[in-house]
Amino acid sequence: MHREKFTFTPAEKATISEKFASYYGNVKSLLLGNDLTGRRQTCEENPFSTERETQLTGFKRDKEEGHLKPVSVDLCRHGNRLAHRTAEYEVPNLILRRGQIFDLHIEFQREFVKASDSITLKFVTGSRPTQSRGSVVAVNQVDKVQDGVWGFQIVSAKDKSVSLRVSSDSDAIVGRYELFIDTIHRAGEDAEKWRHKHPDDIFLIFNPWHSGDTVYLPGEPERTEFVLNETGRIWLGAVEKYFVRPWNYGQFEYVCLIAAISILDRSELADRARGNPALVTRTICRAINYTESNGGVIQASWSGKYDDAVAPFAWTGSPSILEEFLKKRKGVKYGQCWTMAAVTTTLLRALGIPSRCVTCYRAVHDSDYSGAVNTHWSQDLRPKTDMDDAIWNFHVWNEAWLSRFDLPEGYGGWQALDPTPMDCSEGVVTCGPSPVMAILKGDLYLGFETKYLFAELHGGRVHWQVDADGNMEPFMGGRSVGGAISTKCVGTISRDDLTYKYKYLEGSKEEAQVLEKAGKLCYRKAPVLKRVAREDVIFTLEGGPEKGGDIRAILRAKNSGTEGRIVDVYMAALSTFYTGVTATEVKKVVTSLVIEPKTDTTTVLEIKCADFIEQKPTDSHVTSYVMAKVRETGQRYATVQTYTLDRPHLDIKTEGRAVTGQNFTVVVRVTNTLSVPLTNGTISVDGPGLVRATGIKLKHPVEPGEEVRETITLTARRPGVKEIIAVFYCRQICNVAAVAEIDFVKDEKN
Repeated sequence: MHREKFTFTPAEKATISEKFASYYGNVKSLLLGNDLTGRRQTCEENPFSTERETQLTGFKRDKEEGHLKPVSVDLCRHGNRLAHRTAEYEVPNLILRRGQIFDLHIEFQREFVKASDSITLKFVTGSRPTQSRGSVVAVNQVDKVQDGVWGFQIVSAKDKSVSLRVSSDSDAIVGRYELFIDTIHRAGEDAEKWRHKHPDDIFLIFNPWHSGDTVYLPGEPERTEFVLNETGRIWLGAVEKYFVRPWNYGQFEYVCLIAAISILDRSELADRARGNPALVTRTICRAINYTESNGGVIQASWSGKYDDAVAPFAWTGSPSILEEFLKKRKGVKYGQCWTMAAVTTTLLRALGIPSRCVTCYRAVHDSDYSGAVNTHWSQDLRPKTDMDDAIWNFHVWNEAWLSRFDLPEGYGGWQALDPTPMDCSEGVVTCGPSPVMAILKGDLYLGFETKYLFAELHGGRVHWQVDADGNMEPFMGGRSVGGAISTKCVGTISRDDLTYKYKYLEGSKEEAQVLEKAGKLCYRKAPVLKRVAREDVIFTLEGGPEKGGDIRAILRAKNSGTEGRIVDVYMAALSTFYTGVTATEVKKVVTSLVIEPKTDTTTVLEIKCADFIEQKPTDSHVTSYVMAKVRETGQRYATVQTYTLDRPHLDIKTEGRAVTGQNFTVVVRVTNTLSVPLTNGTISVDGPGLVRATGIKLKHPVEPGEEVRETITLTARRPGVKEIIAVFYCRQICNVAAVAEIDFVKDEKN
């Protein structure tokens, strides 16, 4: 899709602070009310004006005769960015990881005299910076600079040139800083002072390479994967047949770091709190979902109607979303759980926090574990879907790696957080960070909103039958939930199964103990199922999608008793969103079976692809609702099963090597493996550091078995080995993707 490029000209470079302020304006009235008089101290909101420098930094200019004046300050951006692993960021400013040493070089207007001249560096951040709040840091000279502690060491001083080696605290505030250089020349009783303000902002982010940082992550492969990798894989579909969606996180692109810092600025998170990754991740997570009262990055929608904007499945990466967010200053239409989790991963990685997307299949999303997830059936065996609680085919949340010194020992490491809004009694719109270990052990009182994440994995389904008067009777439990928890393996594109990091083996002693503990903490009330005396008919649901997109569901009923049975059967296929919400009925079968003793029989619900694919929304699935009842015994059986179609085949070919700044081409090939034409097709291509291209709309339908090729011209801005992602979607199906790797080399002529 085409997006107007979000750029800053070189002339604007020195005013980046003003740009941040212009994104949001004053949000205090939203958070605290319209009139703040008497509620808090007020001050002007531009803390960096020259008139207020004295107040901010505790420094006053004196007479000028002997001033030691910086003529130029070299931030050594190239070397420092390489050493701090921030060279890939497109923001041209100096970007540092906290706790790590960096270099500065100062040229003065006269010779630096160690005996009478002194230097103090002052780093200023936050909306109301003061030394008392820790947002003005006075960095003094030390004999030997140490990692993880503010201080600077004079490495060399020759004539007018002074080279410094500087370090920041390992728990320093994360964000934008301004640098002031204060000099004092002492001549007898007199002290002659000067202040120099550097024109460029400096960015300080978290440092997973530094052992003193709360986000320290042991292992270089893990740091490469969860901090530096610009692309990833997100698992979608259903537990029986999942598929992978590649995603361009693009955390080093200009808009991503700018958006992350802007969100922190808008949140009014206290200055010192910006050094705490648990609070920073919570702030980012909460800011993702758009609401009218609080704003947000993405407007969520599962309606299937996206004609007024970009459909959730049409996005290929986070930078496009964040670019539009910064331009329009309001929620971007549209996203779903996996796009919101992907953008969260981007923002956290941009800030230096190790993070990843995690998919849970058959997730109970809108629950606090106080009760079961309920499915309802009428007396004539038909589903009453308007009364049902939903089990999502899949749900995607995030994990962030950090220590938790606010919790008992052993609860650091991966923390789960969920930016997708929930529909539950306490009005929770975000969850986490919650220790994965606490979720595993059922310690629901630790972390933030741990019980909601626990419920996604453990809240089981109960089937109820409803009579004409509205009375309900629970008759059967459903399949287990919260399985096949998936993320990308370190260093490969394979699936890493995290299920037993989150929950104990089903049926184990440990699981029983955890469920008992969690049930007490949540005041869980489970219904007692109504059983009949004889349950001698064994039901199984078989079949599923077939080649070409047809679906064949088979209910097999086996009479294990010694008497004949008559079984009433209702089978229906409904189009459903992956959230479990139904859209339209596609087809149904209502019948009665006569089963002789020790025999079995089947009922088949068969749907041709052409009969249903045009009826359902593009991003929906087909779900079978099946209920059966034995007349003689009253035995009842019910199940709900979702089917995911095989995707058409997509392939992308590159030349393997290209030069930055120069056009190159990729060839994308779509092969229709379904039995129906694919209409209104669009191909989009994206990747880290690519100049974004307009999506290619196919001129003609892709007929069954047909192969269509499109050649797309692209341009890369940054060198390195990158993945290029191609995505195809059409009226009938979406989330068809392919990936190719290409090596971009720097244009030596420029």
